[in-house]
Amino acid sequence: MKRLIAVYILLAGLSGCATTWSLDPNVREQQQKLTQAKNLLANNKTVYAKAVLSDITTKPTVAGVTDEALFRLALLNLEAGQQSFATTKAGKTLDSVLSKFSSSSWTPHAISLKGLLDDYEIVVQEKAELDKSVRNLKNANAALANANASLTKENADLRQDMEKLKKLDLELEMKKKR
Repeated sequence: MKRLIAVYILLAGLSGCATTWSLDPNVREQQQKLTQAKNLLANNKTVYAKAVLSDITTKPTVAGVTDEALFRLALLNLEAGQQSFATTKAGKTLDSVLSKFSSSSWTPHAISLKGLLDDYEIVVQEKAELDKSVRNLKNANAALANANASLTKENADLRQDMEKLKKLDLELEMKKKR
């Protein structure tokens, strides 16, 4: 009986090793590419890392690899510098993580980052609206300043005319008295 148990344990152990070696070649290739991309990122070669990560995402899906590649690709897209385009592209990549890998360890991070990106988009839109309002207010202020200057000049002219009329009126009264 002890021998039988030992044989079962030995077979179970060997079968575990056998399944490790019989891994799908696509899975091994994807894992190697992900490792390569991480090394490229560690060496600050983001352009090459982005290409490797993009390649991983175009291949058949491998849980634990493709989801991480998508998340890292979303982060790299944010560094592109073109605000609206970069956040839109990163948002779409994060949507892929959320829809295809709901039980992934990267999903909570993707949810958080997606929320931040959505909030960022709202803030950018609000800022654009505020900038437009500020421009409109500056234009209105300039127009009011011009109108004020014009009215001030007109007011001064009217005062001068009133003074002239008073003088003329006084002169007329003086002539009438003579």
